[in-house]
Amino acid sequence: MESIENFKRRVDSLINKALQGNVVLTNFLDEAESIIFKDMVSKNKDIIMNYSGNIKNSLRNRYILSIYDNIDLDFKINLYKIEYNKKYYELNHRNILGSLMSLGIKRECIGDIVIDDFKNAYFAITKEISPYILEEFRFVGNTPIELKIEENEIENVIKYNSKDFFTSSFRLDTIVALGFNLSRSEAQEYIIDELVSINHILTKNTSHLVKLNDFIQVRHKGTILLAHIGNQSKSGKTFITIKKKV
Repeated sequence: MESIENFKRRVDSLINKALQGNVVLTNFLDEAESIIFKDMVSKNKDIIMNYSGNIKNSLRNRYILSIYDNIDLDFKINLYKIEYNKKYYELNHRNILGSLMSLGIKRECIGDIVIDDFKNAYFAITKEISPYILEEFRFVGNTPIELKIEENEIENVIKYNSKDFFTSSFRLDTIVALGFNLSRSEAQEYIIDELVSINHILTKNTSHLVKLNDFIQVRHKGTILLAHIGNQSKSGKTFITIKKKV
């Protein structure tokens, strides 16, 4: 997995290309990468940044950087619906992603994978490798499939699991430890290594006080939300609910 230092060096290179007058199109970036990317690009006022995942509420997006404001915003993303026999098979995010990557496709070429309440399955992918996908992607595990270009807008509905805790502190390291089942020292390492953001802003402050409805993202771990702050117990601890994105 790419280190944060290597990723930042790649972003610096893309920024320099854009400043030289090139139109730069990235592969798909995940939520944590997007936070770093946006933070670095925003420091260059001459660069115009646009992004899309071709899915509403997409978590993975491609970015276009340019110093011009009249360029064609073609993100080169194809959205496919996976046709399969729902009576006998059930697809999920993991087996779709695993089957795609088993074809030698890099994760950065694959966007969001969405399965709706009716078991319809969709995925976004870079247009550059779409011919290969149409030729080679015939099975998800043992499930035979067919692919169809999806023209309608698809929404990625974000779902959460909730868990209740009693806490004596609202420090960032404490909430991260609770939300991701880590020790406090492990949580501190993630924060100090610049792998944690609050409401899409990177922070290295382990003692930052988390507030109600704050989103906390930890690179390679996921996203949590401080969803509820309740009453104090007799021992002085506060009842809270943390939601974790599934």
